[in-house]
Amino acid sequence: MTNDSNTTDSYKSGLSVVLAVHDQAEQIRRNLPIILLQDYGPGYEVIVVDESSTDDTEDVLKQLKAQYPHLYTTYIPASSHYVSRRKLALTIGMKAAHNEWVIITEASCHPDSDSWLKAMAEAMNSEVDAVCAYTPFDKGTKATYAYSRMITWWRQFNSPYRYDGACLAIRKSAFMARNGFLKNLQFLRNEYDFLVNETPKSRIAVISTPECRMRQEPPTKKEWTNRQLYHMQSRHALRRAFFHRLFFFFMQAFVHLGYLFALAFLAFAIYRHDMLFTVGAALILLLLLALHSFFGHWLAKKCGEHIAFWKQPFLHLGVAWQFLYYRIRFMSASKYDFIRK
Repeated sequence: MTNDSNTTDSYKSGLSVVLAVHDQAEQIRRNLPIILLQDYGPGYEVIVVDESSTDDTEDVLKQLKAQYPHLYTTYIPASSHYVSRRKLALTIGMKAAHNEWVIITEASCHPDSDSWLKAMAEAMNSEVDAVCAYTPFDKGTKATYAYSRMITWWRQFNSPYRYDGACLAIRKSAFMARNGFLKNLQFLRNEYDFLVNETPKSRIAVISTPECRMRQEPPTKKEWTNRQLYHMQSRHALRRAFFHRLFFFFMQAFVHLGYLFALAFLAFAIYRHDMLFTVGAALILLLLLALHSFFGHWLAKKCGEHIAFWKQPFLHLGVAWQFLYYRIRFMSASKYDFIRK
């Protein structure tokens, strides 16, 4: 494999794809061959680090290695304690990579086409150290999950401070220069968040082009809940997080106040039997619903999500209530579930 550390045109150089897996034999069987069959002329390698799986992961990887010579596998021993196993696995994968640009993804993801690597490489140049590609969910995913990821992406598009997805390209040299995950080893997860947060904002490319998409299989309720709770634990350690949280608060407050005002106005007009005011209040309420529906539809189309048009305003309102729910769950949970013991 070639190394492009001194090359401006990254699309002319080799790439490395790194996955950390654990007990995901079926997902590996379904999705990894699609990654291994990419049409990418300069060549690429796929490195899978097994976190001591107890299912058929090892056997599946052996079968795939016999078919694909550019697949490499390694593992971390079951005896590895007192450290985030996922971060250790990704660090091993990064160190094993032979190329300057490394794409980190997951076994639950598959590219939309065989030109995924080409499209990702076109976003890699001397001006950036990280490329964040939007990761839509497969059809059948709960609308609340898809909308939550979509609206989080929209909030961070122009000012990224974290990454909620599963297709992140990063320079190996930048990762090694920052000593990898050394500064946040106490947190068990949120590896994507920290990689993006520690990269200068001006050196991050955020893309949502269809060719760059990795689709992710629907998460289970437990997986989704854990993802939210891990973020609750680590968000205070992320730079620039306060301003994004403040923006989220005011945005949701403005939306809720708008609907409350329209409903109160409508109720008052009906109580007074004032037909003109009733019609006016109803029109304001319908206008708010229409605006959020069209905004959500536009964003879903841009991100490749499949969410019904009529659900958009209700999902938008539900974002704040989801946050409150997970906040309560986090406050009632043991903090030792999310940090290194």
